[in-house]
Amino acid sequence: MNLPISAIFLACLCLFLILEMNRRKNVALLRKNKLLLNKLKALTKEMNELEKLKSDMLSRIGISLRKPLESVRKTAIELSRSPERSSGVKEHLTRLTNEITEIENFLDVMKELAFLEKMDLSGSSQFPDEAESSSVSLDNLLFDTLNEWNDEFSSRGVSLAMSIDENVMVTGSRHYLKHALENILSEISRIMVSGSLVHIVLFNDEESVRIKIAYKGEPAKTVKQSAFGVELARQIISIHDGWLTGDSKTGQYVMELPSLNQKMESQTK
Repeated sequence: MNLPISAIFLACLCLFLILEMNRRKNVALLRKNKLLLNKLKALTKEMNELEKLKSDMLSRIGISLRKPLESVRKTAIELSRSPERSSGVKEHLTRLTNEITEIENFLDVMKELAFLEKMDLSGSSQFPDEAESSSVSLDNLLFDTLNEWNDEFSSRGVSLAMSIDENVMVTGSRHYLKHALENILSEISRIMVSGSLVHIVLFNDEESVRIKIAYKGEPAKTVKQSAFGVELARQIISIHDGWLTGDSKTGQYVMELPSLNQKMESQTK
């Protein structure tokens, strides 16, 4: 049975209205997406400008403070050498010198953090001091770093135990990865006491690389904790697409990085 012309017309009209409604929705959605994209570009530009201002501010703060800090340090050292100073005054001057050192360390950390935030290891990024991004043998890096710390451990009466997989490769800056390890060991050294143990494990499961650094023993009772070194290490590991967790009070740290093979596979996909 043939449909009446009016029914066909109504069906076509309904179809046209549906298509027109969908078209208008798509146009509205495209406009909304365009507005959001423009806002995103504006916010990105604003964030980049703020990052630049922050870096400039940190640089100026460092330059402005270093000279007077160094002047105060020299004055405190000279005053503490006088035989006329009481032991209490000398103790306060020594504490002042140590505080100045901590402030200078903080300025160094903030400077490097500001720089690291701009780094991108997806390409052949260049770090300061020609610390170029490349393949890094993490087991060799660990051995070299621990060898430099061996005298420190021995003089403090602290033992070192290691369980390290061989041929563990990651992508990144050897200079900065070593810097991160040294910062962690430096934080652990704050709580070390004679008779304790530092246990280090390097494990490679072909997808990720994990380093566990654990202090075994009672922590020193009078310790002034500093999160500067750990925070810089955390930023360094983050730039290398990894993560770092830890507890400065107990000296327990875990670092994970993508293995070289896994990173190459993800970049080719």
